Amino acid sequence: MKRFCRSILYLMAMSALSACNRMPATASDETFNYREIYLPYSFMCDEKELNLNNVERDWGIWGHNLDVVIPERHVNSIYASVGGTVYKKQFCFSSPQLLLYISKYIDENFGNKKPQRFAILPNDNDLVCQCGRCREAGCTPTDASPAVFALLEKLAKLYPKHTFFTSYYLTTKQLPKAPLPDNVGVLVSAMDYRLSPVETPEEQQFAKLLSDWHEMCRHVYVWDYINNFDDYYTPFPVYTVMQRRLQLYARSGVKGVFLNGSGHDYSTYNRINTYVLAELLKSPDVNWREVLMETCRRLFPVAGETLALFRIDQEEYVAANGRALPIYDGVAAALKTYLPKESFLNFYAKMERLSALTTGSEQRDVTRVLRAVTMTRLELMRLDGITPEEVGKAHALLARLDSLDDISTVKMGDKTWKMRIYSESYWTVDSYIEDYRKMLDLCSEQKGNLLLHQPLTALTRLDEDYNDLSILTDGMAGLPNNYHCGHLLSSASPSLNIALPAGHRYHRVRVGLTANVQFRIALPLRVTLTCGGREVGSVVPKPVVAPSGRTEVEFNVPAWAMGGTLVLHVYRNPEVRTMALDEIQAY
Repeated sequence: MKRFCRSILYLMAMSALSACNRMPATASDETFNYREIYLPYSFMCDEKELNLNNVERDWGIWGHNLDVVIPERHVNSIYASVGGTVYKKQFCFSSPQLLLYISKYIDENFGNKKPQRFAILPNDNDLVCQCGRCREAGCTPTDASPAVFALLEKLAKLYPKHTFFTSYYLTTKQLPKAPLPDNVGVLVSAMDYRLSPVETPEEQQFAKLLSDWHEMCRHVYVWDYINNFDDYYTPFPVYTVMQRRLQLYARSGVKGVFLNGSGHDYSTYNRINTYVLAELLKSPDVNWREVLMETCRRLFPVAGETLALFRIDQEEYVAANGRALPIYDGVAAALKTYLPKESFLNFYAKMERLSALTTGSEQRDVTRVLRAVTMTRLELMRLDGITPEEVGKAHALLARLDSLDDISTVKMGDKTWKMRIYSESYWTVDSYIEDYRKMLDLCSEQKGNLLLHQPLTALTRLDEDYNDLSILTDGMAGLPNNYHCGHLLSSASPSLNIALPAGHRYHRVRVGLTANVQFRIALPLRVTLTCGGREVGSVVPKPVVAPSGRTEVEFNVPAWAMGGTLVLHVYRNPEVRTMALDEIQAY
C-alpha cells in the first residue's frame, strides 16, 4: 500500500539568506547558508556547536501551521469552498480576511524590523478552494498555486524585510507565470526524487525543476528526507545517498537545505547522524567515512568502532545493490535495500557484549541503541518464521524492549525526548509489544494446523506490493497497529479469492482479519467459503472495538466438502480501498 500520509514536519523548511542565480562551480563551506537537520540531537546540542538552523527558532510560521494565525473567533470565509460546501481542513487563499489574520499575527508577534521567514502553505491535503475569487485567480480543482502566489505577493509588499515561502508540493506544484518579488521563496519537496545511490531519471528532472524555480524567485530551498518514517529504529544509512544529493543541490545553486528526520522522537544513530550530516551540509565533498569514524570513537569510546563499521557495511550494501531507499516501509523492504542481514546479526551480538563493558553516558547511549535495534531483531525473527521452540527467545527479546523505562525519557538541560514512538504515525513501542505477544500466543497454538507452511493459490490478481501468500500460512498473526508486519493487503474487487490445497479433510477453516482506521484498512463486508462453486458458508466479520484490531471468521466444513478444493472469497468494502488478511488456518 502506497503511503497516503505525508509528514507534517517535512515542510518545516529551510533557508533565509538570498540565493543568487549564479551556479557555484564546486561546493564550499558556505554552500548552504541555511542548514537544518530535524533530529533529536540537533535540538539538544548548543546551537553554536554544529552551527545548524532550527525551525523552532528561525521561522515565524513554518510547515502546515497556518492555523496559528487564526483567532478563536473568526469568519468561515477564510476556508476553502468546493461546490458551495465549506471545508475547514483547507484555506481560501483569495480571502481578504485570511490576509488580515496573517498581517495581524505578524504585526503582534514580529513587527517589520527584524527579518523573519514565514511559510504560507496549504494544509497537507488535496483540497483546493473553488470560490469565485479563487477561480478568477486561475485556480483549478487540483491547483491552488495562483491564489497562493497572489497572497505571497501582497504579504511581500506589506513586509519588505520578511521573506515569505510557498511550497512545491501537492496543490502548489505549478511555477508562477512571472518572477516573484525578491522576498518570496519556495520550499521544493524532494519527495518525488527517490533516495537512490545511483543516477536515476528523477535526478535530472529534479535538477531541471530547481533550475526552473531559480528563474522565478531568489530563494530556492530544498527539504529532503533522512529517515524511514515507518521505522525510526532500524538504522537507516543515508550518507552515500545524501552526499550525492547535496552535491547536486550545490551545483544547482540551492542555498538552504532542511533534512527531515524523526524530529523530537528517538531514531537510532540520530546523534551520530547529526554530526556527520552537519559536516556534509557544510561541505558536500567531505570524506564522510573519516568523519563517521572520528565521531563514533569520540562519542562511544568502547562501542564506537562497532557502530561505525556496521554503518559502513550498510552504506556499501546500499551502493552495491543500487536500489532506492524506502522512506515508508518495514524491515522486509529494508532487507532488500539497506539492511545486510548477517552483518546486522553480528552487529547486534557485538552490541550485546559491549553494553556490559560501557559505563556512564556511553552505557546509557549504547543501551538505547540496543533497545531500538531489538525491534529490528524481533522483526527478523518474525520474517524468518518463529517455531514453537523459538517462542521463549522472542519473549526474552520483548522483555528487553519493554524493561528500559529508565532510559525511555532522555533529558538534556530543559529539553526532553522519548523512546516510546517509533514512527511518524505515532506507532508506539507498547502497542508493538502487545501485538507481538498476542502473535506469539498464536504461534504456540499451531498443533494440528493442516495449512501451516502450505502453499495457497490466488485466483484473483494480488496487489503489486503484497503478493506473497506465504505470510498467510506462516503460523503468525499480523500486528494490527503496523500494517507492514504480517499482513496481506488487498484492493481486489469485488473479492479476493484464494484456493486452499486440495486433498485434505479440513473440518474447520479460520481466517484472521485486521482493521486499521488510521490507514483506511477496513474489514471485508463478508467472507464466503465455497467448494466446487457451491457455498459452504458466509460470515460477516465481527467489528473490532479499537481503531485498530484483529478479528477472525470461522467455518465448519460439512462432510460433502471434505477433500474437495475449498475457495475463500473475501469481499472488500467498496467504500474503503484496502482490506488486510494475516493468517488462514485449517484443522
